[in-house]
Amino acid sequence: MQVEEIDYQSPSRKDQIRFYLFTLFLSFGICLAYASGFPPYFLGWISFAIAAFSVAGNDAVQTIGTFFESKKSVHWAIKLFVLGGLLCLIHLLGWLLHNQEIHFHRLDSIPEPRQFNLIQLLAPVLLLVITRLRAPVSTTFLVLGLFGGRSVDIMLTKSFFGYGIAFVCAIFVWAILAKVDPHEYKDEHTPDPASERKWARFQWLSTIYLWIAWLLQDTANIAVFLPRKLSFLELSLAIFFLIFALYVIIRTNGGTIQRVVSEKADLKWAKAATIVDVIYGTILFGFQWMNTIPMSTTWVFLGLLAGREIILNVTTLRDLPYLDTFRKVAKDVLLASLGLVVSIVFIYIASLL
Repeated sequence: MQVEEIDYQSPSRKDQIRFYLFTLFLSFGICLAYASGFPPYFLGWISFAIAAFSVAGNDAVQTIGTFFESKKSVHWAIKLFVLGGLLCLIHLLGWLLHNQEIHFHRLDSIPEPRQFNLIQLLAPVLLLVITRLRAPVSTTFLVLGLFGGRSVDIMLTKSFFGYGIAFVCAIFVWAILAKVDPHEYKDEHTPDPASERKWARFQWLSTIYLWIAWLLQDTANIAVFLPRKLSFLELSLAIFFLIFALYVIIRTNGGTIQRVVSEKADLKWAKAATIVDVIYGTILFGFQWMNTIPMSTTWVFLGLLAGREIILNVTTLRDLPYLDTFRKVAKDVLLASLGLVVSIVFIYIASLL
């Protein structure tokens, strides 16, 4: 009997109903536990487990989304072994080197919460819904911003600066690449199989490079719900949740939000995906060493894709109308901006509570 392949990017109505019933159940359970006086320690772990799925799920499109797009033929177990093994290694090293902390100094400016308010606990569930709606929002603002206090304005400034840097870098890099080999960026271009295999090997390295850069930046968005210092047992449990979330993301090929990458020009090819990963990872590492203030990696990624789409449409004279390119770019920015507005509203409400 032939098993019907599930399209995770376009779930059926029945799947949508199941999902929203599940999120409603999660929200009700958290509200009930909070109202019943559940200890903050355990409430934090519950939200951490949900955040492992929601934060990683929303950010997967910017870190391993291009990898998924060009590596659909690679078995999921190989992807999980490589990416999950790196996740375990990076967090174990961070725990050993940073005095049993796994946020890589991203939470140094944010006080450790002794109590949680209901808005903070429900934020990961809201992010699940937003991810399901294919909106690439800033998990830094939507989750971490609720704990950020006076550092939120600095986080905003750094993130918008990151968008601008990524946009300019993309314009510069792909203007050169499109001039060197304009035929490669034509809509009908298909890479040579030998060249594609060679770049496929490089893409493994570029994905590892970007994955490490993202973990150093955005693990704090999930770890904020945990005690700053973790015992080895707590570390093991945290890594288990993170790897299980990664397993789900890989098995669903990025989920519904993967379409943000799927609709971008030629990112299914290994060379294009490799170049995106290297530039994006390099920008993240640069901001990593700049200071310890958290930032939105989502805005950096959107800036990179926006600059790339615009310059390729201009320099290669594609058949795609300029208005359609603008709509693609503007849609991502609009969704991210709406997410930012929601985040700011939630931050304000959380500060009142």
